[in-house]
Amino acid sequence: MSLTAHDHDELLIAEMRQPPPLEQARASLDYWMQRRARLPLYKRSARREADEMIRRCRQRVAEAERRRYGTGIGGFVRRLIAGDTPQWLVVRSGLLAFAWAFLPRRLVYAMTAFFLVWLLVGVLVVAGLIQLLS
Repeated sequence: MSLTAHDHDELLIAEMRQPPPLEQARASLDYWMQRRARLPLYKRSARREADEMIRRCRQRVAEAERRRYGTGIGGFVRRLIAGDTPQWLVVRSGLLAFAWAFLPRRLVYAMTAFFLVWLLVGVLVVAGLIQLLS
């Protein structure tokens, strides 16, 4: 009997040590980023705490994203198919941010795919011309 209870405890501890689900990790990151933005300048220790928690939450979000989507190109493709924008693709300011905020995601992905296809066509044409001339 104690062996089963012991195994159950180990399973519970292993489950508790796993990173939080992606939605929970993102919600936590949003909370700490909003808290950091609301803090006045003279609350330096609270701002430092918020900065540290933002750093930790970003690590948790990255780990949860790796667990959900995987790594490498396969993970990147799964993320795009799921409609989830990678963090490094998020534009934060300027005209692109304005356009990104109002354009539907599928339209942005379609435009990106169109651009990449034409870029590939251009590279292949240049390679063919080089092959013909040599």
